[in-house]
Amino acid sequence: MTVKASDLRELLTSDLPDPTLVLVEGRLAVVPVDDLDTDRFRGALLLLSRTELLARGVDETSPDDALERQAATISTAVNELGA
Repeated sequence: MTVKASDLRELLTSDLPDPTLVLVEGRLAVVPVDDLDTDRFRGALLLLSRTELLARGVDETSPDDALERQAATISTAVNELGA
């Protein structure tokens, strides 16, 4: 599973309340954190919240290469879970 800069940019620019990036049924989705308690997202793997991403020093104005570095780190962590 590969997280891309575009996935992180979607998280950063989301209008949703408390958006999070999750892996659900093999796909990435940006959803409000409160939706993780619903049947639709039960079992989803929470990857990152917008707040956590901002704390890593990137925001919606960050260049793609900065987001790609963060995306690669997240992808590696998720792929290691399956190892």
